[in-house]
Amino acid sequence: MMRQPTRHRFLFSCTPATLAFALALIAGGCASLDPTPDIGRAASTIGDRSGVTPDWTQPWETALTTWDGRSPLTREAALVMALRNNREIRSQVEQIAASRADLVQAGLLPNPVLGLTLRFPVDPVSGGTFIGAQVVQSFTALWLRDGKMKAADARLNQTVLDVSDKALRLVADVKATHARIAFGEKALALSDENLATIRKSIDSLDARVRGGEGTTLDVNRARQQLAKAEAERALVARDLAKERRVMLELIGFAAESAEWTVSASGSMPLAPPIDESGAVALALAQRLDVAAARSVVTSQQADLSTEEKSRLRDFGLGADFERETDGSKSLGPVLEVGIPIFDTNAAQIAKAGSLARVALASYEAASQQAVREARTAWIDLDTASHISEQYRDTVLALSERNLTLAEAALKAGQADVTVLLDAQRELIEARRTLLDLERDGALAAIELERAAGGVLR
Repeated sequence: MMRQPTRHRFLFSCTPATLAFALALIAGGCASLDPTPDIGRAASTIGDRSGVTPDWTQPWETALTTWDGRSPLTREAALVMALRNNREIRSQVEQIAASRADLVQAGLLPNPVLGLTLRFPVDPVSGGTFIGAQVVQSFTALWLRDGKMKAADARLNQTVLDVSDKALRLVADVKATHARIAFGEKALALSDENLATIRKSIDSLDARVRGGEGTTLDVNRARQQLAKAEAERALVARDLAKERRVMLELIGFAAESAEWTVSASGSMPLAPPIDESGAVALALAQRLDVAAARSVVTSQQADLSTEEKSRLRDFGLGADFERETDGSKSLGPVLEVGIPIFDTNAAQIAKAGSLARVALASYEAASQQAVREARTAWIDLDTASHISEQYRDTVLALSERNLTLAEAALKAGQADVTVLLDAQRELIEARRTLLDLERDGALAAIELERAAGGVLR
């Protein structure tokens, strides 16, 4: 006899509104809108794979502070500034906050709907005012919540991976631009050395002409070679100036002065530190764009599952209160159910299935591209290292020896100036070609590192 009243009081307290409130608290959970941990995860990935951890919680610099814009620019300083100040990568970082907000939104139930009814009698004699109120909470999202949150979480992970991948590509771009500037400065110095050599030859030929041992034709041919070398130097200087301006944009200061040099960075590997199969394995295991594509597959599969559960699109519970014209009041439950007669959600299910297959194919395509890029970068580095070594030991060595012999033969009267000019031209071309091969090797090493996922280990 003592238990029955207690049970009735419990049943009375569990009204639809109370139940809706409790479920809303459960569904809302404690998800945070703060994207700092997600941004930190991306920054930590960059730090592990590049050695530079960006601080994306701080605003980008509006004036040069890390570097004065005049002293030699180190590769490390360029990486620090690029990761902090590059506007394109900072815009990508903001996408992480947007994806975090989508994840929080996916875990929320829709707000309850309050309906009020107030009717006045046309003839005041026939009746009084009618008042009605209804509160309905939709619960369809409750059984769809897990699928939506899984999809949103996968998309957040995709965004973090995308940002990390783009940051690693920025790292590779900065390294490559720094290398091109460094080799451009070497090429410019080599051009100046070549010009000095040709001018010295012209002075020597002038002296021979005055001594009656040469002709004006010999001097003119040397001057022609000088003019050609000056034009080639101008092209080298032009390319170098353009690369410096590219670097300024990468580090976030496109309008700054370009009158600076770079300091030498660490030596690049002379040969691939891994074999071709190792490069492929690293690419498949480490590439962040492949991992991001895999997250898209997860999100699309979750979307498909959600759509398959959405055949019953509307289901709501609530309470209805009415006061009749005679003053009597009533309170009762409300049930709203959408009847899937015309729209059975078949179209959305078919669409979600198609998008899931698209995501899977895109993931496979990203994997194939990663393998191809790693293999071609490995081939480029392997080829450049072998050709550079061969060119240095044979072509350059022979060109230097031939110039020495040509100078001796000219002094001994055993050869004319043509032999000397040809020997000088061949040595200049050999030095320039070797420098280009070394530059290509350095760029191939940077590309192999990027194609393998940011680090070769």
